[in-house]
Amino acid sequence: MTDLEMQIPATDEEMELRLRPLVNEFLERFNQENISPAEAGMVILSLTYRLLGVLAEAPEARRFFILSLINLINGVLAEELEDQD
Repeated sequence: MTDLEMQIPATDEEMELRLRPLVNEFLERFNQENISPAEAGMVILSLTYRLLGVLAEAPEARRFFILSLINLINGVLAEELEDQD
């Protein structure tokens, strides 16, 4: 198990508590810099791409991240489909 894999919090709640302040800092910085939603999206995509490169050395953590990303996207798509009905 690599250092990256050992840093994955055990539960979603632990992860949320640990990361919420960081997410809030990002959002505040986006607001301070007048970053548009499209620009913020590109920042997130760029970070995702870089993270996938880093996670190449930690296959289990990489799978966890990819699965989480797919689940997030599936949830958003499901909500959009429900809204269309």
